[in-house]
Amino acid sequence: MRRIPLAIGAGALWAALWAQAPRAPERLSAWPSFREIPVPRVQLVRNGLLDFVFDGEMLDRTRADGADVRVYDGTQEIPYVLRVRREIDTSTAFTAREFNRSTEGGVTQASYDLGEQPQQHNQVEIETAGDNFRRLVDVQGSADGVEWYTLVSGAITFQFTARGRTVEQKSVDYPVSRYRYLRIRVERDSQVDRAAPELKTVRIFRSVRVKGEMVSFRGNPESLDADRLYGRPASIWRVDFGARIPLERLVLTMGSGVFSRPYQLDAIDDPASPTALASGVLARSEDATDRQQTIEFPERFARRVKLTVTDDRNAPLPILEFTAQSAARQVVFEAQSAGAGPIRVYYGNPRALAPHYDLAARLPAELRALRMPLGPRRENPIYRPEPKPFSERSPWLVYVVLGAASLVLAAILLSLVRASAGEATGLTAEAPRR
Repeated sequence: MRRIPLAIGAGALWAALWAQAPRAPERLSAWPSFREIPVPRVQLVRNGLLDFVFDGEMLDRTRADGADVRVYDGTQEIPYVLRVRREIDTSTAFTAREFNRSTEGGVTQASYDLGEQPQQHNQVEIETAGDNFRRLVDVQGSADGVEWYTLVSGAITFQFTARGRTVEQKSVDYPVSRYRYLRIRVERDSQVDRAAPELKTVRIFRSVRVKGEMVSFRGNPESLDADRLYGRPASIWRVDFGARIPLERLVLTMGSGVFSRPYQLDAIDDPASPTALASGVLARSEDATDRQQTIEFPERFARRVKLTVTDDRNAPLPILEFTAQSAARQVVFEAQSAGAGPIRVYYGNPRALAPHYDLAARLPAELRALRMPLGPRRENPIYRPEPKPFSERSPWLVYVVLGAASLVLAAILLSLVRASAGEATGLTAEAPRR
């Protein structure tokens, strides 16, 4: 009977040791390529963050999600965060205690306490009762609840409803503040309200608009061909960007002239199966000064695109330059993890698992990092490709097996035919006896 508790205890101990065991190191021999990054002097790194951006060659050889990227200093793995630098808005709500709500004349006001250690805040969302109104709001801040300073005055909030649709503005922005106390004052709409408005809810936020970063890739026009689109004369440009890259904009630098032409843009990495990216009209008026036309569409990875412009009886458009744009793929890591360097960035392993470093939870949405250049691509000297399946290493064996199987099936069929023929002969010989 004692063996059972001992077995349970041993199993629990083994599970605990297994849970505490460090993760197995990845074999860098599975990565075919790497790029080197020089390590800057410590005094150049102000906030302790370094970053680099994927170029066209790296985008072409990494996976679309970038999960195969690894950053190493010698044999030490460096945690990083991969960010796709699209413009985004982030908002964090804070808990606040309301106090001193009151009305005076046509004004409703209330104060809010954000706590002893308030975080930065810059937006308040105010919900008041009623409909079809336009009300003015003042926001004041205070460090001690005694002396108040105006953060914003005369901000407009409104709500209008017509035909089942509602248009409203409830949020009020003000300069970034760390005041512990906020006081909200809402004036009545003299056209609608007979008394001070009812203040329903107030929410305080830290709202941040993170600017995006776009990278550009110059395209190489392969040819200009004449063809027809839906029976109408058209010009066709085929453009090669030299690598399979993410695309979400195509910027055309145009010559002079006034025009209005329908267009269609396709990705043609597989010419037999083109993928539609966008369609519309390229147009420029006489008073326009911008020489560029921008085509926007949902992001897609491609190397070659085809632009078809319907000309009818007009001359082809004077397109001078093709530039693709997409959100930058930015890798951010801490300088203290870099050591003496050089830092190596490995990529190109299709079977690598996403690393999911904890660093992502610590970095703010808005940050500054020292941009580092990527060196040229180098072959990994210890790279060992995964062995091919046996059927690919010995394709002749497939035919041998198929041939042997065919012979076996033929022998079985021949045996069955002979057996059937023997039975038929026996039946024929017995027939006269009956």
